[in-house]
Amino acid sequence: MSTIFDDICGKICYDHNMEIKSILEKFGLTNNETAVYLALLKHGLTQVGPLVNTTKLHRMLIYNALDSLIGEGLATVTHKKNIRLYQATDPVALIEKARRLHDLAKSAIPQLRKLQQNKGGVVNVRTLVGQEGFQTNLQDVVESASRQQNHTMCIIGGARDTDFYEAVGAGYHNYISLLDKHKVKKRLLAPASYSKIFKKKFATEHGTVLRVLPKGLSSPTYTRITEEMVSIELYHPQIVIIQIHNKAIATAYLDSFELLWKMTNK
Repeated sequence: MSTIFDDICGKICYDHNMEIKSILEKFGLTNNETAVYLALLKHGLTQVGPLVNTTKLHRMLIYNALDSLIGEGLATVTHKKNIRLYQATDPVALIEKARRLHDLAKSAIPQLRKLQQNKGGVVNVRTLVGQEGFQTNLQDVVESASRQQNHTMCIIGGARDTDFYEAVGAGYHNYISLLDKHKVKKRLLAPASYSKIFKKKFATEHGTVLRVLPKGLSSPTYTRITEEMVSIELYHPQIVIIQIHNKAIATAYLDSFELLWKMTNK
């Protein structure tokens, strides 16, 4: 007779299986491929018969799923006395699949961007949140600046002078390495109230120019500008970044930056 404990254990296993299936489907596996892959992991080296019993799928559907899994490197087939035996590969193959998809997407991005740039009126707005979003934004802006002829990122500071360095934390040296790798320089407009410690630290970074304004930069944000995009960074109460990808808008921000730049002191 089923007990409450048995029911609870059954629900935990069911929820766990549903979570695994959801993850596999995000890797692009169909329902049938997911069911067959999980059955392969359970049975090990096996013929198709046990897979039919476990998945309750038609034999032809299982063969189709197996062909797809083999093509993705998630399963293998061997022949023993004219009998086909199937086996799941090490699940680490999922990481290789994700890496291939990442590399494929990365190789397609330049061509996709060219298509997007042909539509000059398109405004692409992206919101990034938290530490991961912060690091992604820095990489996006640096790479955008590297595509410019002058390799320069323009920054308007209004947030506290410690906000950026607190947010970047242990990733600071990676950020500097990224700037050096892409040969990107920085021009920063900051309030005159910024601390001497901040000004000294910024000035020691390679390829930087700092100018200050006595007033007028009170917005609690950092704004990074290239010829392609604008990123607006808010640090409190949590890190939120708004990226605007549009050349016309970026040009307007750069024009404002240059106007302020002429009004400042080194």
